[in-house]
Amino acid sequence: MSKRAVVFFIIINSLASFGSFFIWASFVYAKSCTECHSDIGKGHTYTHPALNLGCESCHLISDGKKHPEEKNSIKLKSDIPELCIQCHKESKFQGKYVHLPIEKGMCLMCHEPHQTNFKKLLLWEKPQEVCYRCHAKEKFENKYVHKVAQGGCGIRCHSHHTSEYPKLLSSKINDMCAGCHNYQQSGLHIVSLPKGKVHPVFMKKDPKNPKNEMTCISCHNPHSSKYQKLFTYKNICKRCHIFY
Repeated sequence: MSKRAVVFFIIINSLASFGSFFIWASFVYAKSCTECHSDIGKGHTYTHPALNLGCESCHLISDGKKHPEEKNSIKLKSDIPELCIQCHKESKFQGKYVHLPIEKGMCLMCHEPHQTNFKKLLLWEKPQEVCYRCHAKEKFENKYVHKVAQGGCGIRCHSHHTSEYPKLLSSKINDMCAGCHNYQQSGLHIVSLPKGKVHPVFMKKDPKNPKNEMTCISCHNPHSSKYQKLFTYKNICKRCHIFY
């Protein structure tokens, strides 16, 4: 066997041994963690796939500290959200409008890092319950509630992370409303006007808020209201038409 072949064999054998040692070390590290944290990865419907990579994929023992004897002896490999985007594509959290918890790197405000009984590793079963941690629940509990709001904020209307539209909407307001109320795009649903005219729904300024274009939410509350049809005011027409 030539010297080159011998050197090559030694290198390959060393790499194989090192790889085996690394796998063994990871196994021992994970095993030692579960000896104390026996609940991790068990007893829940959904677990974070990162658990399959081993505890050391996210955690490290702090330099100069003994675990578990000393406080703060375990730390994350990097701060959140940098740690999260090692696996989750960063592009999914970038956009014109970014949800404040995402902007501040507060992923754990909504998600459990290890395991949970709820989809998407959410903190609660119903997604809107997570939203209520920051958004006042009473705004969604008036006498008349938009049915789509009852099913969860992100099912049709809002993005949880980022969006190209204000309020983290999934599309422009009227386009989104027309996704369910497509027969009302013409404006004829509002009132029949003389000479075949229709009430504007878009391409007109809101008379009570000239800086904004008139949209469906000029008259309707998208979440809940004290008035039928989710009107924002009791006598909605008088808001603009004082002689109506």
